Amino acid sequence: MKRSNIKYLVPLIITLIIITIIKIIEPEEIDWTKSFAKKDKIPYGGFIIYDISDELFRTRDVVLKELPIYNILKDNYYFNTNYVFINSYFSPDRLDTEYLLRYVADGNNVFVSAFGIYGNLADSLKIQTFDEFFSEDSININFSLPEMKSDNGYTYFKGNFDNYFSEFDTAFVQVLGENGNGNVNFLRIKYGEGNFLLNTVPLAFTNYDLLNSDNNEYVYKALSHLPVQQTFWDDYYKDGNKYQASTLQYIMSQQSLKWAYYIILVSVVFFIFFYGRRKQRIIPVIAPLTNTTVEFVETVGNLYYQQKDFKNIAEKKISYFLDYLRSKYLIKTGSFDEETIQKIADKSSLSSGKIKSILREIGKINRSQKITEEDLTNINYQIEKFYERTK
Repeated sequence: MKRSNIKYLVPLIITLIIITIIKIIEPEEIDWTKSFAKKDKIPYGGFIIYDISDELFRTRDVVLKELPIYNILKDNYYFNTNYVFINSYFSPDRLDTEYLLRYVADGNNVFVSAFGIYGNLADSLKIQTFDEFFSEDSININFSLPEMKSDNGYTYFKGNFDNYFSEFDTAFVQVLGENGNGNVNFLRIKYGEGNFLLNTVPLAFTNYDLLNSDNNEYVYKALSHLPVQQTFWDDYYKDGNKYQASTLQYIMSQQSLKWAYYIILVSVVFFIFFYGRRKQRIIPVIAPLTNTTVEFVETVGNLYYQQKDFKNIAEKKISYFLDYLRSKYLIKTGSFDEETIQKIADKSSLSSGKIKSILREIGKINRSQKITEEDLTNINYQIEKFYERTK
């Protein structure tokens, strides 16, 4: 390598080293992603709520579920169990909804906490949630039942706690909670032998708010509406679900894998830089120029044909045919009256009927915006036959 290039390489290497050191020693930025996943210890992760789930239900029988509802329920019959879902939004597909409704109707309970509940499940339960895009700086929420209600309620300052149920069937719904604006954010729907407990403040169940000792009572009371029995804890319908994340997202979420990824990228850059400078490129052999007119015409023709541009191909075929008449028979092709058709017939030794047949096809194609492959084949056949008989 030339010495003149080294003076540019050294500052580049030093810069990369400095950037790497800064990245290593700088404090890790707080991740405010709303993942709700049990593995995540970030503010809006679900590590704490799952860790204390046994204590919440006063039993060791809390079972983690990491598959879709259909896979969990299709081959099993459950009775007197709970199923807990906590995520930003909850909108199971038609098949999952069908099995979940059947599960509750058989005498089980489902708890869902999400900003919005949509799709097939919302339609089946006749509910509608309202997304409040402009959240207040703080909001107070509380329970409705006297035995659950707190004297001062529970005040939250960060995040979206304003969403509520804008529509529900009052004949089948028991209101369990409201926010400070009087909007319902927690309700119970009787369905068959079981119940749906639906809640619109999922952030209350995340690490950030569970660490607030003033409000963690809300979580205990909310989940206490479920009976103490075997409980399935969902970790599939989560924004931070490891099975739903892309490969790169998973790599970047793991500290060791992330740094391995960075090292590979830097190594590739160095390899390209040094290897490319030290190895001479192969000098290509330049073949002499050849007459490729025929190949070019065939290539262009194939391109038009593959794109099914039959009209364009036909127009070029017709243009060549008319030029053939002008150059071979010295006949003007601006218009074709009876006299002109007879001249072409006399000079080509073909019948005027055959000439008229070709001209009719030409006129039909010229008037059409688009033609079929059959039309192209027909005009090509007639023109080629004309050439054969007039040689």
